[in-house]
Amino acid sequence: MSSLCPVCNGLSSLEARCPHCGESLKDGGRADEYDGPYAPYREIDDLKRTNGYTDLANHTCVHLGQCDRCGHSAMFPVQEWTT
Repeated sequence: MSSLCPVCNGLSSLEARCPHCGESLKDGGRADEYDGPYAPYREIDDLKRTNGYTDLANHTCVHLGQCDRCGHSAMFPVQEWTT
């Protein structure tokens, strides 16, 4: 059994609000992609084993949400779909 992130695959959009001002957050992509120059080229499940989140066990994909209004950024888990 495998899973996929609906946001990464364009099946839905990140639906999160800024905890500071309430504005809709813009999706900044998977948080793992910011972990170093080779992170975008590593296997996703390999990154999930070493990123410090419980995303592999919980079948979530952690995205970076960015607020255009106040500049705040925060991590948001997106529930993956089981295929």
